[in-house]
Amino acid sequence: MKMIHKPIFFTLTLLTVGFIACKHNPQEEVTPVLNNPGNNTTNDSVSFQTEILPLLVGNCAMTGCHDAASAAEGVVLNNYNNVINTAKVIAFNPNNSELYEVLLETDPDKRMPRPPAAPLTQAQIALIARWINQGARNTNIVRCDTNTFTFGAVQTIINNNCGGCHSSANPQGGINLSDYNNIKQQTQSGKLLGSINHLPGNSAMPKGGNKLEACKITIIQKWAAAGYLNN
Repeated sequence: MKMIHKPIFFTLTLLTVGFIACKHNPQEEVTPVLNNPGNNTTNDSVSFQTEILPLLVGNCAMTGCHDAASAAEGVVLNNYNNVINTAKVIAFNPNNSELYEVLLETDPDKRMPRPPAAPLTQAQIALIARWINQGARNTNIVRCDTNTFTFGAVQTIINNNCGGCHSSANPQGGINLSDYNNIKQQTQSGKLLGSINHLPGNSAMPKGGNKLEACKITIIQKWAAAGYLNN
């Protein structure tokens, strides 16, 4: 009996140690459903795929900076694995994460995005900090209300996805999307909707990033159809 019990005890001990040693992997893919009982994702959870990645692609992953071709200083910000591995993101610790530190720099030679691009807003920086504090997970949460198609909603979408390339200080291609008049003009011309819908004959935008979620495109389309209200 002793010869039988020892291996079983040893095996159970290893399993117990394995469970105790198991830690959360910040690179775990998570596709949560909000308000689902038993799901550890709440309405306060930050979505990497729909909130953080568009922000980084629209403001940092561009030609000459941190797209795959340029990879300035070895940093590429076009997908989850590259953000985690090349921008030195430390889960639960934004202050020691290089991605967050460079956003707070006051020295223009060190600050990201680099001038002449505008710095991220305090709200955008705080969102990135929250994401890291929550574990820097690859979450994919869709929050989009197509019944709210005010200019404020449209401007938020544009700022978060296009602001880095098309701000007043850095209007690539001569396209400025920094305010109401310019956004209205580009939408009326068909260029904005053609680009975000990736229609033939238009430059696919955001450049180097995924196509905007269908609900965000719908918000912009509804805003245009309603007469470009400035509200």
